[in-house]
Amino acid sequence: MKKVLILVFALLLCLALIGCGKEKDKAKETVEAFLASVSAGNFENAKTYLHPDRQMDIEKYFNDFEAMTGIDFQKGIKVNKYTEYSYSVYDSEVGGSEYELEIKVTVDGKTFEINIDIVLNESGYGIYEVDFD
Repeated sequence: MKKVLILVFALLLCLALIGCGKEKDKAKETVEAFLASVSAGNFENAKTYLHPDRQMDIEKYFNDFEAMTGIDFQKGIKVNKYTEYSYSVYDSEVGGSEYELEIKVTVDGKTFEINIDIVLNESGYGIYEVDFD
């Protein structure tokens, strides 16, 4: 009986890890599609990747960042690497699951770190916050 329980727990752990990998891939795909839309200057499409509870003026946000830093997002946003990924099954602040990704990117020859939060709750799925460090 003890061996059966150990086997069941091992299988459940494997399934959980596989599920986390799929969610991580989905989060990365969302971030990359969002950044590609911003890079193309297609802010209407970029808005489709935002969470319904957290709509923001994407065009103004990125234009303000360009003015502050002197960079041009339309020269491309290259994802260098994902430096951190975390997932919480339930976060009371957003009322659902939250994925946090930290990414190093190069834009117009300058390197930045971006923190992006993606939320899944009863309102939907999407980018909840974008923060440049």
